[in-house]
Amino acid sequence: MAPVEFLVLSQEDVVAAGGLDMDACLRTIEETLVLHQRKETVAPQKSALHWTDELDTDEKHGRIMAMPAYVGGSIAMAGMKWIPSVPANPSRGLPRGIGVVLLSDPETGLPVCFMDGTVVSAMRTGAVSGLAARELAKDGARVLTLYGAGVQARTQLAALERCLPDLEEIRVHDPRRAQIDRLVAERRDLEPSIVPFDDPREAARGSDVLVAATMAPAPFIPAGWVGPGTLVLSVSSLDLEVGVVARADLVVTDDLEHETFHPSRPLSRARDAGVLDTRAVVPLGAILAGDHPGRTSDDERIVVSPVGLGIEDVAWATAVYRRARAAGIGACQRLWEEPIWT
Repeated sequence: MAPVEFLVLSQEDVVAAGGLDMDACLRTIEETLVLHQRKETVAPQKSALHWTDELDTDEKHGRIMAMPAYVGGSIAMAGMKWIPSVPANPSRGLPRGIGVVLLSDPETGLPVCFMDGTVVSAMRTGAVSGLAARELAKDGARVLTLYGAGVQARTQLAALERCLPDLEEIRVHDPRRAQIDRLVAERRDLEPSIVPFDDPREAARGSDVLVAATMAPAPFIPAGWVGPGTLVLSVSSLDLEVGVVARADLVVTDDLEHETFHPSRPLSRARDAGVLDTRAVVPLGAILAGDHPGRTSDDERIVVSPVGLGIEDVAWATAVYRRARAAGIGACQRLWEEPIWT
């Protein structure tokens, strides 16, 4: 029997192998969500380590999640993302989220790759928002408001700029002005430029797409900020008041069972408050697959709350792994010369 090896990819290797290629990521995540709609995936619930039982424990204390998954189709890979989220890490000079991904051959169970998952996780999150905006923003959407100027802001913008062809104005609100300044500096030569807003309500006024990607410990976006025709993307958990969901004409998520498993998520809170008919919630994969029409009027208020699925991480990690292998990127690690027991 030949020795067993697997590929190891550092974050630098992931980037070199195209981990920041948003166009490819959008295609991969679209295929994945359609496969999920067609029941060609296996997506167990996340296992989470929480340090308290408080609703805002993620935002205050952090957590660690394990997200196993299998994706069929052309991806045909099993794997798991392990991702701690530590709110205090930026003050230590570390990312808040630090992920790793393990990929395994679904036929033999052998590991094929162990890789940085931080880039993978951020990219697939942005891609889901981009696909939702492509399908559900009203025609001619030109004003985007982003709450939060952290890591997620970068991949949200990378995807949304590709999927909102008429975009003319990007508004950003974050109480940490230094974060906005850094984002503005990074995009100095890109159009449209970022317009900082100190007042979160004013940032929402007249906006076509609102994206919440913050670590806010309590809801701060009320229904009154969401005008007719607005698309709301709730990437983070506690930003939306439940009235935003209650007032929506269409509510969409990547997976309702996963979304409502987490008590802090918008649809879980709206369900518990008795203002959401979960039977009416539409999977994003159904819209991408053509099984649901999505937006039917420019006046519809639409809320999308994508909780994030392990299938998305496994799919994009697989694409990056295959690129790396083809390009000779990464280092091989020996698992064994031959197994001790068979």
